[in-house]
Amino acid sequence: MKKLCLLSLFILLNVISGEVIKPNDYFRVMGEVYFRFQSSSVFSLNEISRVVSIAKIKDGWIYAYANEEEFKKFLLFKIDYEILEHPGYAVNINPALKFSLTLTSGSRYPSYNEYIEMMNQFQSLKPDICQIYEIGTTVKGRKILCAKISGLTDIFFKPKVFLTSTIHGNEPCGYVMMLYLIDYLLSQYGINSDITRIVNNCEIWINPLANPDGTYWAGDDTVFGARRYNANGVDLNRNFPDPEEGLHPDGKPWQPETIAMMDFAINTIPVLSVNFHSGVEAVNYPWDTWERLHPDNDWFVYISRSYANTVHQNSPPGYFDDFDNGITNGYAWYPIAGGRQDYMNYFQHCREVTIEISQDNLPQDPFLYWTYNRQAITDFVKQSLTGICGIISCQDTIPIKAKIEIPERDYDNSFVFSESQTGRFFRLLLPGRYNVKFSVPYHYEQKIENIEVVEEQLTSLFINLEHAAKGDPNTDRIVDISDVILCLRMAIEIDTKDLQSCDMNSDGVVDISDVILILRMSIGP
Repeated sequence: MKKLCLLSLFILLNVISGEVIKPNDYFRVMGEVYFRFQSSSVFSLNEISRVVSIAKIKDGWIYAYANEEEFKKFLLFKIDYEILEHPGYAVNINPALKFSLTLTSGSRYPSYNEYIEMMNQFQSLKPDICQIYEIGTTVKGRKILCAKISGLTDIFFKPKVFLTSTIHGNEPCGYVMMLYLIDYLLSQYGINSDITRIVNNCEIWINPLANPDGTYWAGDDTVFGARRYNANGVDLNRNFPDPEEGLHPDGKPWQPETIAMMDFAINTIPVLSVNFHSGVEAVNYPWDTWERLHPDNDWFVYISRSYANTVHQNSPPGYFDDFDNGITNGYAWYPIAGGRQDYMNYFQHCREVTIEISQDNLPQDPFLYWTYNRQAITDFVKQSLTGICGIISCQDTIPIKAKIEIPERDYDNSFVFSESQTGRFFRLLLPGRYNVKFSVPYHYEQKIENIEVVEEQLTSLFINLEHAAKGDPNTDRIVDISDVILCLRMAIEIDTKDLQSCDMNSDGVVDISDVILILRMSIGP
């Protein structure tokens, strides 16, 4: 309540005085400043984006956020800038409106407690197909929740799809949209044949709010005063390991919210994922950190264009037409390091895009954006049902973690792995024919040519890899030491409490059994 009063007084005094709000005022109240500047002829966008958090580039202006430390570094560039009203002030909350999934228009954003209650109600109403999980907590102890939705079917090959929103706290339109999505999937299951098929054939994980501390910066009762960064003043979408810039591209420790997402990805192994934002209206596909294209660029362009086209069919003219009529390559827009999209694609071998759903960070009527995007979102989930899947085992019965790659197209970690506990794998692909190689150290590799992929159908394969004969030079025994080092560093930093079970010497030396244990924890199931 104290924060909310301070925010309101801050804005009121500014309106009465008519004075320009200074950066220090924003740092005192919000902990971050929102500003814009134009491109520099001296410094590259890459250099600037390593210092501040660029939000968008539009009409020749670069819009960015910075905490006090970041802003001091930005001033060293000696670039002219303009302080803007923080987007967290741009929403007018009507206290007479109570958030409700049944409202068709004018619905407001829920309070934090309403959100928690609503998530619990989803499970209470449909416990057979919906479970709510707490995957972590924030700096301030708020819950990071996921709804797991999957139908009453005994299907072994269910791809896991992950939808999440509002990693930037002042972009909560997608947060509300995810609540509508959960309700829609649950209420339409068994009624709508298309939704029933999706829920029966997929395991859908939905995290409506990834940064609760940012969204409820002014207090649990309102999103007024929401800010981009988390409670530690960190942009969570710059806080992930990066393929180019290493484990800590922003120079900051992994935040509790970041660790929660990394642990979730390692343990759940989603096949397809999406991160919802606001600021422009378009699908952003990888890479963000590299100028070169992702090996599956044709697939990414296809699903991005499909999403945009479906939105256009269900929304008024002029909506979702930024960049190339609603889609853009991330690096071509502006480069960033430490984004979740590149982390999921490179380190977790998933397929993730970022979808920006509204020009305004906090639009007055978030329900409208749900109506515009509803069909596109459900169609997006169906993209997980086109490709190849299967089980990889050894000696016919023992599941193993194997590498699945398409030799003529896979690089930059675009290959996938089977799960060590089940041997199950998924590789999303466009319809066509593919040659696929299956390999694991100390086993004979296997190649299958001309595998056909049909739209909205998973082609199933059952692969048995034989142990190589002792001393056979034809078997692949190579393990990349850089991968081992990366796994160790990530395991140690992600969850050090797990290391208590390791038998370590008092001097901190880790023996080979500890290394194996840490690697197994890091790699996951």
